[in-house]
Amino acid sequence: MEAQVQVTAGASRIRAHEFSLGRVAVSRFPPDLDLARHNHPQATVAVILSGGFDGRYRSGRHDCGARSVIVEPAGECHANRFGHVETTILTLSLEPERLDRVVEAIAQRVSFRRDAFAGLMARRAADELDRPDDVTPMALEAAALEIVAHVTRAANDESRPAWLAEARSVIHDRFSEALTLEEVAAAVGVEPDRLARAFRRTVGEPLAGYVRRVRVDAAAARLAGTDVPISQVAAEVGFADQSHLTRWFGRYLGTTPGRYRAEMSSSKRSFVVRVGREMPADHEETLR
Repeated sequence: MEAQVQVTAGASRIRAHEFSLGRVAVSRFPPDLDLARHNHPQATVAVILSGGFDGRYRSGRHDCGARSVIVEPAGECHANRFGHVETTILTLSLEPERLDRVVEAIAQRVSFRRDAFAGLMARRAADELDRPDDVTPMALEAAALEIVAHVTRAANDESRPAWLAEARSVIHDRFSEALTLEEVAAAVGVEPDRLARAFRRTVGEPLAGYVRRVRVDAAAARLAGTDVPISQVAAEVGFADQSHLTRWFGRYLGTTPGRYRAEMSSSKRSFVVRVGREMPADHEETLR
């Protein structure tokens, strides 16, 4: 039978703090770490900040890199093979007695997604744990709940009508084009008015707003992974120009493209580069 361990098992450095739904922790895992099959006592939401691992689950193998969000139910058996660089992960360990029905539902099955917004919120939480002050508990609470709410909404979207999921697939495949509501509706075989109403009701925003959100997410991935000029990134993902990208980037991610690229570049170099803040391999620091 596989071992039951805490989600931070194997980490070389851990910072942690309690929040209203459980515990938030940022852990650094050494390169080439191989964790045999195991499970965790609490349901978890994990956001990879840098590095990554090959996850081996009952559903198959999953390549989990930066900005990946992984939800695991309590007791879900899996194994992890980390890559050749240090990996930093923010995890939310959810206590079942603290969850309401809506949040509890997302923790019933394994899910994987790439998400720039969750990645940004996780980075903010990690920065708070790295540089704590008297406001840190409140800031951590806000960031952790933002992640849970965002993941919950994403999970709820997956249970909608098939044609709505198809509409989202069309958008993800063609987001850089000048898509219209009528074109998307024709592609999935429903009336434009019906698609517009269902999209706003279930996704929480108009179809045009969702297209912009997908473009921003694609731009975030390009900014984090390349040195392509921001103006070129804007054109590649479908924005009219750099200022247009900057406006919507700020609306959805709360930062500018340039600042986001700098933050992602810094996190790749090292999660913490400050001298004198390192801890022994088996040490965990919990903020009080």
